[in-house]
Amino acid sequence: MKRVRLLALLIVLFSSLPVMGQGVEKEKKSKHTYNSIIDMLRGEPGLIIKGTGDDGTMPKMYIRGIGTNSEYTQPLFVVDGLRTENILYLQPEQVHSITVIKDGTSSIYGMEGGNGVIEIKTKAAVEASKNEAKAKKDLRKKNRQERKERKKKKIKD
Repeated sequence: MKRVRLLALLIVLFSSLPVMGQGVEKEKKSKHTYNSIIDMLRGEPGLIIKGTGDDGTMPKMYIRGIGTNSEYTQPLFVVDGLRTENILYLQPEQVHSITVIKDGTSSIYGMEGGNGVIEIKTKAAVEASKNEAKAKKDLRKKNRQERKERKKKKIKD
């Protein structure tokens, strides 16, 4: 009985611990409505936004401070795997997840990722990748079935 209690206590304690990692990924499933993509980014940890973006220009953004001494301090924006300089065209309803990367993991983007990276996945891209995976799975299944039929036919002959 004591072991069961101890096990239950350990499960409760360890289930509430956060998982540590280099990037912070959030799926935006909250019922909060955002007016713009900039409003959506404001709650990201380590991201400082100066300006609103209402006038059509990108506000200044810093991820955990300034990582360079040049005038260009914006993080790299990657939307569905494509690098872009302006994300104001995105609507909050289109966004599936946002990942903010600073540290060493942003090195996969080279020098462009020196000031950090903000990866955004849209719902359309996630749906397209699911459909592509399903199509590949169906094709593999069909090919496997055809090989089985050819093998059976060979054995009969």
